[in-house]
Amino acid sequence: MSAQDRLPASVTVADAARKAQQRDLAQPNGTRTISPIDLRARLVKESLNVGLPLDNSHQLSIDTESQMTLPVMDILHYDKNPRKAVNDQYDVIKESIRSTKQLTSPLVVTRRPGQDKYMVGKGGNTRLTALQELFGETGDAAFQYVVVTYTPWVSESSTLSAHLVENELRGEMIFWDKAKAYADLKQMIESETGNTLSARSFEQTLKERGLPLGKTTLSYFNFAVTHLSALGEACKSLSRPVISELQPAFNAFERLLKHKQQIQAWPELRDQVLKRAEHSWLSTRTLEPGRVIEQLEHAVATKLGETVELTRLARQLCQQHPGEDIAGLVAQARLQTEPASPPPLPPPNAAENSVGKKGNTTERTENPGPATPAQKPKTELLDEIQDLATRFARLTESADCLRLAKDWPTGFYMEVPENDEPIDLTGNGADRYFGWWMLAMLSEQLDGAWSGSMPAESTWRQAQRQEHGRDEFALQHYMDTILGMPIDPLSLGKRLASASPSVPVWLELVSLLRTLRGNAPERFAVAGPE
Repeated sequence: MSAQDRLPASVTVADAARKAQQRDLAQPNGTRTISPIDLRARLVKESLNVGLPLDNSHQLSIDTESQMTLPVMDILHYDKNPRKAVNDQYDVIKESIRSTKQLTSPLVVTRRPGQDKYMVGKGGNTRLTALQELFGETGDAAFQYVVVTYTPWVSESSTLSAHLVENELRGEMIFWDKAKAYADLKQMIESETGNTLSARSFEQTLKERGLPLGKTTLSYFNFAVTHLSALGEACKSLSRPVISELQPAFNAFERLLKHKQQIQAWPELRDQVLKRAEHSWLSTRTLEPGRVIEQLEHAVATKLGETVELTRLARQLCQQHPGEDIAGLVAQARLQTEPASPPPLPPPNAAENSVGKKGNTTERTENPGPATPAQKPKTELLDEIQDLATRFARLTESADCLRLAKDWPTGFYMEVPENDEPIDLTGNGADRYFGWWMLAMLSEQLDGAWSGSMPAESTWRQAQRQEHGRDEFALQHYMDTILGMPIDPLSLGKRLASASPSVPVWLELVSLLRTLRGNAPERFAVAGPE
């Protein structure tokens, strides 16, 4: 045996036999070696014969949260999609999907019980529309199937909540779409739970669902849906600033109409003006809240038989002082808008009295000067008294209890606070306490002689006259629990000696009431209780 036929010392005969057998298995007789280029070509050819990924949704349990592949044309849009307005970024979104041939994040789908097809479950309606359009336009297999994330069905309200969360994150919805969506969501939750949600409860429920909206925002949404639907297409221009201007004005108009027993006319008056605003918007694409308010002033004034000027001023006063009695605000508006009474005619000897002697020269007084309180007509004097009472009540934060009445001896009286809310006797509440009792003392209401002139629903009247089941202790009960006891002389003296800006107003009011008693004693000519 030659040296070439010998095996290396490190290789045994068994190893050599095993390698020879492997060579025989790797390439049998009669076969040929495939080059890398030929192998690549064969693989490409075989890949063209592989079908598209199959819809595996049928393999998914309804309770399983997972990913799956679906034909894009078989996915349904969410039929309660809160977004109604077209996304102004739609073309950009569609072009992005066209260029990348994929979504940056998978669609989330769900399926209602008893239905076969899946629908968008959490935002993504815009992206689904773009995908379906791209497949329809191009037929490109890249758009035919889409990988989605499936979430099990919970409820209608949960699905709508999920869409709202997604849209709030993206910040894409207009104000009106949000307002409508949250109104729908509230109805869904109430229907599913069988409970009516208060504003506070609804706010808390939304927070638990990942929608932390404040009560002001929800109030704006509710106002828009309740009062502004007649704007039609113009609702697209609604916004927080527009609502913040319209809402207090609408509330004021409602108060005015209710005060005149015309509240049933409000929906028709409101909607007629809003429909005219929509007609204007269709040509200008601009919604002017100031113009809407102005047209409502004309409509309400016509309905009430008042001037536009008085209606406008009453509306403004209602907005500035929402807690005050509407009758007093209307009376104040009338006082400010009615023309001043003409000066009284001079007495027969006025001409003689106006002539003075200075030497041999006769002089006539040309400017007699303003009339003193004693010379003023009774109606003008009463108007000034009511104005002073209103100013004093506002300074002491008791204007919500003030009632102005022309047929009342002093022109005003005080009512028990609404909802029987107790008056705080300490700190700033002391102003309200003093304000209530200082006006009540001047109003002639404490001795009961005139309480029969108060409205039948007056709490003070009912307590003082023991009506509607109230007993002789009713007034004492209100003093003990709500009003506090009448001001004692020492406390009143200290109050009048204080630096409170309300004191000069009260003293002027006392002076005018003294004059009214002298000029019109018949107003106070009641011997005792009826």
